[in-house]
Amino acid sequence: MGNGPSEQEQIDKSVRELGDGPDVRVNQNIVKFCSLHSSDMLKQHYERRMEAGDCAAGWIKDLVEKLGAFTSAPELAGLGALAIAVFIDIVSFSPPEDSVKDALRCVFAEEKASEVWDLIDECLKRIRMNIDNRHQLRSDLERIEHKLSEALTKLKNSMLRDGHMTTDALKAWVNGAAFHIHMLVHLVRLGGKTCDQVKSLLSDYQSELDQLFTEHEEMIKKKCSMARIVDTGIPFRNTVLMDEHSQGHTLEFVCNPDDFLKPYYDHRYGRQKREIQQHFSDVRRNLQSLVSQRGSFNFQ
Repeated sequence: MGNGPSEQEQIDKSVRELGDGPDVRVNQNIVKFCSLHSSDMLKQHYERRMEAGDCAAGWIKDLVEKLGAFTSAPELAGLGALAIAVFIDIVSFSPPEDSVKDALRCVFAEEKASEVWDLIDECLKRIRMNIDNRHQLRSDLERIEHKLSEALTKLKNSMLRDGHMTTDALKAWVNGAAFHIHMLVHLVRLGGKTCDQVKSLLSDYQSELDQLFTEHEEMIKKKCSMARIVDTGIPFRNTVLMDEHSQGHTLEFVCNPDDFLKPYYDHRYGRQKREIQQHFSDVRRNLQSLVSQRGSFNFQ
């Protein structure tokens, strides 16, 4: 009898088998195009579109007309690289399933996040429009940044104060906050903000991230339920878990719901929270290198 798996081992095995939760992490397009390797990521994106496009000469001409004056400039780094990637998709007629913009739009599908997406969309458009006019670009971004900050505060408060916590809303806030941080980084590059302002925003969002995930955990646990199977024909005692999506799962052991739901949440969402925290920490650690970035792009 003493050789069987412990309750904790059974719990750990079960949560692994149940798999990961919905993805609430920072979208990879934000991560890679706003990284220290943004120029390399943009080059790879351009080369993929070159390989896939049937009318390359036409859209390359459009790109050269827009970006030909640049060889190496702060405007091309970070959010600049992300905006150019979106422009490449537009002029190369990329299908929606391969589009950077459509991938980002899906992150903000939650109705309450529509204002956040509208501002991000406008930000990327303004970068494309005024990438060759630093003064106008900085003015546009400062105007949009204030509105984005307010929209993210409203989205956060709707989850924490008004009881409208959902996984989709959390995901939208996470990505909106990450975009906002990189927006401030880009403004520092352009001479419009300071590193201290970025650090202050990072501290605020790291604190709010903890609050939001605490609320999200409570919401998930309330949606889940566990019940013992009572059937004299079953030789072993089992438990049925109804998860947050109202899907049933049979667990081949019996345990206290509190003992199960904490590791269940940690496996499905807690690990993702740590990845988000790591992204914010990486921005803080690499901040000076990020704001000093000069993006580059060539059309070979």
